[in-house]
Amino acid sequence: MKRGVWAITKFYLSNSDKITTVSPSLVEKLSQFGFSSDLITNGVDTDIFKPLDGTPARKELGIDTDDFVIGFSGSIERWYALDEMIRALPALISYRHKTKLLIVGGSLFTEYQKDLLALVQELRLSEHVIFTGTKPYSELPKYISCMDACTIPLSPPQWGNIALPNKFFEYSACGKPIVMRPMPDVEKTGSPNLFIYRNQDEYIASIKQLMENPVTYSLDLEMNSWKEKARQLETVLRSVI
Repeated sequence: MKRGVWAITKFYLSNSDKITTVSPSLVEKLSQFGFSSDLITNGVDTDIFKPLDGTPARKELGIDTDDFVIGFSGSIERWYALDEMIRALPALISYRHKTKLLIVGGSLFTEYQKDLLALVQELRLSEHVIFTGTKPYSELPKYISCMDACTIPLSPPQWGNIALPNKFFEYSACGKPIVMRPMPDVEKTGSPNLFIYRNQDEYIASIKQLMENPVTYSLDLEMNSWKEKARQLETVLRSVI
């Protein structure tokens, strides 16, 4: 299957007048196969993703003002190690009882969400884990606003080595700290709101650090706005024309 996918991809790359990709590592990887590409990263709608008061969303979800909320926004699929975050909760709850895990999103292809729900029941964590289901894109900033720590638990290392995901830009535009698995292209941005973990102990330590020292950020993401990305793509299209 991999050979078939690569054959199709290589055919289209070879017959393209211009190639764009979303991360510096993908530009480098394509160059190793003899393809030149332009970088246009993912971005964020800075008109709606910005620091907001999280109180209304907390009231809606039944989250107390003094709860510490660990949050995830995105597809509930196995490439995100959400099960490991759930397994880490008992240690965090013993450190700070008023801790909740908020998962905003739904499954796309698999039964992973059902597996997570079963795990929550098995570990008796129902009072500490909230699944909102899929929400309209325009409402995501509201839910991110009530998170004290946002997460990107991207699991496969080969994906982490090329990833520069939307979540990084969205969480950052909302001024949130990000607890994430290693992603070199994200780390190279030098953004001050990154807390990197490589194993469960480091994840728990990062969350405890934020529990003890809550922090928010004021970050300028205008150069990563979708409006700016549209201008960059327009420049590429004009060069082809």
